[in-house]
Parts: sequence; structure tokens; C-alpha cells
Amino acid sequence: MVKKILFLATVDSHIYYFHIPFMKLLKNMGYEVEVAAPNVGFTEKIEEEGFKVYNIPFSRNPLSPSNFKAFFSLFRLMRKNKYVMLHTHTPVASFIGRIAGRIAGVPHIVYTAHGFHFHEYGNPLTNFIYFRLEKFAGKFTDVLVTINTDDYKVAVEKKMVPHGKVVYIKGVGVDTEKFDPKKYEAKVNEHYRKQFGFKDDDFVIIDIAEFTKGKNLSSLIEVFSRVLNYNYSPKLLIVGEGILFKEISDILESKELKDKIILPGRRSDIPEILCVSNLFAFTSIREGLPKSVMEAMAMEKPVVAYNIRGVRDLVEDGINGFLIPFGDTDAFAEKIIYLMEHPEVAKEMGKRGREKILKEFSLDVILPQMKELYESILKSPNN
Repeated sequence: MVKKILFLATVDSHIYYFHIPFMKLLKNMGYEVEVAAPNVGFTEKIEEEGFKVYNIPFSRNPLSPSNFKAFFSLFRLMRKNKYVMLHTHTPVASFIGRIAGRIAGVPHIVYTAHGFHFHEYGNPLTNFIYFRLEKFAGKFTDVLVTINTDDYKVAVEKKMVPHGKVVYIKGVGVDTEKFDPKKYEAKVNEHYRKQFGFKDDDFVIIDIAEFTKGKNLSSLIEVFSRVLNYNYSPKLLIVGEGILFKEISDILESKELKDKIILPGRRSDIPEILCVSNLFAFTSIREGLPKSVMEAMAMEKPVVAYNIRGVRDLVEDGINGFLIPFGDTDAFAEKIIYLMEHPEVAKEMGKRGREKILKEFSLDVILPQMKELYESILKSPNN
């Protein structure tokens, strides 16, 4: 009988964008992998990859009544299917899932923290609450996977999993064959510049982000406005969607920036879009290990970003980009202007960025590490 493993997340998009390679890895190891997550439009795509999806009604709002329903639905699913391992992702699903998994008798419970919700720039009260919740759920965790050095240190020092172990894996990996600038010819660059209305000599700044409060896009717009005061030729491309899309769009309208800042929405052609940019700008408040930054680095783009958890694991200040003190929009704009005026420096930084990704963060590096971890878990006596 084939042994089953369950992947869990608060939205199915998280599974689709980040975990398909790891599910395929487990499938190749001889396990049947299934998914439990709410359908926000990606369930069919996941099933096309060969994985059954159960629609469990998690809500991102921890206090939503639907989470109580999700707990019991998940408990019944795990009791019925007798999974040998549960791998949870995202805070709400992971909190509920680990408790339900332990009660249901799942032998191995693994939790990947994609950036703890408590962080250096968080509200002290909410930080305290999130910390206590993580500590409590840690009692139901066998292995905690952290993806940045800050979270790893906290997890070890604060004994976040008192009866389990903490490991450090450098994120979910980047497909460096797909994200390779050499694959995209000049005609691709020309086509996309024409598509977005960019001139050949326009300096294009790009960010790829969900339109949420945590991504801090209002700060990016402020930075860009300061750059415009110095030089009126740059363009800004913010790729993505989310609950604040209309609010951000209205800000651009009020500031008369619609011709300078383009919002193309969610796109699947990210490598091609990155190809037309000159620089990646990132103003997020909280991250685990941002895949968008890794993909930009793989495409040889210099990165200017706030110095926050996760980002500082990727960006080496003055080497492959610049780290800016959080909230310092003047310093942020100055570094962008510097790279606009020194294209050779920007190009060299981009090359160093790809070298770092190839060495430490590519799927070719991360998948063997995860395979070794999975083997050590699944071959242990609890199985």
C-alpha cells in the first residue's frame, strides 16, 4: 500500500507557486502526495500536476469561524487517509493543522515557517501574540524548517519546538534554468518594452509583489517620486494583484503617475518581464526569504531593498545590491539614482547576484537538502 503525505496551506496558490517541486520529489520517492487548502483559483492547476486537492475552508483571519470548520474537516481527513507525514505551510493553516495532525495521530509533523509573523518592525502587542501562538503550536511539531538565519536563531534560542528539532534550509529554491537571462533574446526585450510603452533608453525599475499592507508599496511609490524629482526618465513596473490594488491605483491617479508607474496585474511571464528591467526594488516590511528577490537576482538584476529579515540573507550591501535602513526613502532613492548613473556597477552587481543564487539558492541546491531531510524523517521509527 502506497503511503500518503499531506501538504497544507491557507491558500492553494501558495502550494502551486512554491511547493510543486517538493511534492514531485516525494512522489518520486514512492509516496502519494495530497494537498489540503482553500481553492482560490489554483486547485485545477495543482491537480493537473498530479496531486489531489481537498478544499478545506481555512481563512487568513485567525478569528474567522470558518477555521473551526476547517479544523474538524482536516481532522476527519487525516484520520481517514492515515497520512505518514503532514507538511504545513502558512501561519493559520499550520497552527490548526499541527494540532489537528497530532490529535489525528499523524506520525510526523513538519512545519516550514515562511517568515514568523512576529518580526523586528512589527507591533509589540501583535508580535507578543504571534510569538506565544507559535510557541504553543511548536509543542505539536516534530521538525521546524526555517528559511532564513534570523528565524533559525530565534527558533533555537527560544526553543520554539521543545520536543522536536529545528533545521535551516535556504528557502524553496529558484529554477535557474527558467530564470536565466541568456535564454531571453534581444527581441524579447524589445517586444516587452513595446508592450509596456517603454522607450529604448528608459530606466525600468520593477517590483513583483502581492498588493497587501505588508509589501509596503506606498513606500515604493514615495521612493520612486523622489527619483523622479531627480530624473524624469525612469519607469516603475509593479507586477501583482491583491486587496490593495485599487487603493494603489487610486494613489497613482491622484499623484498623476499613471504614465510613469504601470500596474499590469498578475503575470505568468515573470522571466520575460524581469528581462526588460534594469533594477529590482523591494520595500516589504516582513519576509521569510522572498522568492521574487531570488528570481530577480537569478535574472542578473541588482536589488535595492530595505534591510529586513530574509532580504539580508540574499542581498549583500554593495556587492549584489544595496540594503537600506528601513523606512529611509531618501537613502533608497539615492541608491537607485546611483545605479542609474553607473550602469556598469549595476551590471556587475547583477552578475554577482546570479552567482549567489546558483551557489546557494537554486532548486539544484535545495532539492537534495530537502530529500535528505524527508528521508531522515520518514525512515525514523515513528513511521
